[in-house]
Amino acid sequence: MKHPLVEKLKKDIKKFMYELTVEIPKQLEYAISLGDLSENAEYEMTKERQLFVESRLAQLEKLLNRLQSVNLDTLPDDKIAYGSRVTIEDLDSEEQRTYIIVFDGEEPVYKQENDILVTVGSPIARSLFGKVAGDEVHVKLPKGNFDWEIMAVKTFPELTKS
Repeated sequence: MKHPLVEKLKKDIKKFMYELTVEIPKQLEYAISLGDLSENAEYEMTKERQLFVESRLAQLEKLLNRLQSVNLDTLPDDKIAYGSRVTIEDLDSEEQRTYIIVFDGEEPVYKQENDILVTVGSPIARSLFGKVAGDEVHVKLPKGNFDWEIMAVKTFPELTKS
């Protein structure tokens, strides 16, 4: 199974590579032709855009490599793992929150407005991995310790079925 974000990332990488290797050099050439670079706003803006594009490309390539390293066919469909949407209830405050477990920089296509993204290495995700609806978990966070009940779980395979 292909991750739904892989094709989008490949498309974005291709777009940024084109900008970096074709459009930005043309813009720099034009800006240089205007003369004095010390007071050339066109040149400065293009250089700033070049830095942004290079940085964004590095982020996208890193995320793509991570996503391609995950064998999505082996993700469990009966317990919490990468890509799961998990609704918890705090046992003290009775407040409910819904988390989606993702890689850093990822935003799943199935994210809903109130979903909170947590990365796979976060204390929240590590506490939830392998659990099922009805389980209680103790979560240690920098702002304190919390006891939660897992109210609902939708796994990645469930969320991405066509």
